[in-house]
Amino acid sequence: MAVRRLVTGNGLDGKSRAEVDGPTPGNIDVGRGIFDELWRTTTFPPSVTGRDDPADVDIAVLQPGANGIAWRCVTFRPWAEVEAELKANPEGIAADGKFDDGQAMEPGNPGWHTTDTLDFALVVSGEIDLELDDGVHHLKAGDAVVQRATRHAWRNRTDEPCVMSFVLIGRGGG
Repeated sequence: MAVRRLVTGNGLDGKSRAEVDGPTPGNIDVGRGIFDELWRTTTFPPSVTGRDDPADVDIAVLQPGANGIAWRCVTFRPWAEVEAELKANPEGIAADGKFDDGQAMEPGNPGWHTTDTLDFALVVSGEIDLELDDGVHHLKAGDAVVQRATRHAWRNRTDEPCVMSFVLIGRGGG
């Protein structure tokens, strides 16, 4: 899904304005899906000034730092496609060095991971299963999840891509 991103700011005259209006610069294919990086911060409180674009990146970093925030849209490929590629290549789907999981992903358990973050997730389009230790929870467009640093995996068991919006907030080690 092409994501249009509008970034606002204040001019020297104090008036609000659109500073960026266009596609996300950080559109990264990580094999299992596509990450559209919308915004990242590394400190809290975050800066609201400057001309740098923290979403203009070449590597999808799964979790922000201890005081960081990451906002992204993820397009999940159908899991049948992902599974077929994993069977053909047991080493995993190549992200060509474009994915940094911060050691959150579980070796030998494709897709399972735990991030030290508070996440807000919204299914924008399609359907997806959220797997937790207690079972599978099916989600559809319009459903929201508050993910509180728990072990989980996302599985798109349909034939169509699923698009989700995520805000991840680093917990600051607490």
